[in-house]
Amino acid sequence: MSDPLVSIIIPTFNSSVLLAATLASILEEDYEAKEIVVVDDGSTDDTAEVCARFPVVYLRQENSGPAAARNHGVTCSHGELLVFHDHDDLCPPGSLRARVEHWRQEPDSDIVIGRLRRFCERTPGQIEFIESGEETSHYLCMGAAMVTRRAYERLGGLDESRCKSDDTDFYLRAREAGMKLKFIPEICLFYRRHPGNISHNLDESDHRMLGELHRAMQRRRMHGSEATKNDGNK
Repeated sequence: MSDPLVSIIIPTFNSSVLLAATLASILEEDYEAKEIVVVDDGSTDDTAEVCARFPVVYLRQENSGPAAARNHGVTCSHGELLVFHDHDDLCPPGSLRARVEHWRQEPDSDIVIGRLRRFCERTPGQIEFIESGEETSHYLCMGAAMVTRRAYERLGGLDESRCKSDDTDFYLRAREAGMKLKFIPEICLFYRRHPGNISHNLDESDHRMLGELHRAMQRRRMHGSEATKNDGNK
C-alpha cells in the first residue's frame, strides 16, 4: 500500500530566518509522500529567496492573514491529508508518519491530533525545551494535527475573518458537525515561544478561547431555535 500524500501548508509573513529552520525540520522527516506549500502573505523580507533554496511550492498573496493564506495553500495543494504548520515551529522526527499511521488504523477519523512540546531558542541553534515530555498535553493547535481534505471541505475551510482564532473556531465547528477527532500520544509539534508569537500571551489566548466557545453556544442556540420552529410548522 502506497503512502497517502500529505500536504503541509505553511503561511508566513516576514519571518524568513525562522522559516528556514522550519522547512529543514520538515524535510528531515522520513515520510516521503509529502508536499510543502509555503504561502507568503505579503512579506517584505527575503522569504522568496529562502524558499528558493528548498523543494517547496512557493505562493505569494497580498497580506490577508493566516487563515486566508492557509485556505489559499489548500486550494493549490493535492494531498488527501493536510497539515497546517506555522513558520516558526519545528516538526519532531517521525511525527508525520505517526499521524498517518494512526489515521490508517481508523480511516474514518476526520482529524488526528497529537501533543505539542514548547521550546525557546535563547542562543541560535540551541533549543531549550520549556517542559519535559511527560508535561506535554493535547492542545487545539493546527500544527500538531492532521486534517483530512474531506473534513476541511465539509467545514468550508478556515474562517478568514478570524485573525488569531481560526484554529479554535475550526475545531469547534468540527465537533458541532459530529466529526471524529482522534487524539494520539505522540508529540507532533515543537512549539516555539518567542515575543513575536501571535498566541504568545496566555491570557489573551484564554480570552479568545472563551470568545469562540461563546460563539459556538450561540450557534447551538440558533440551530435549536430553528429546529423547534420547523417542528412547530409541521
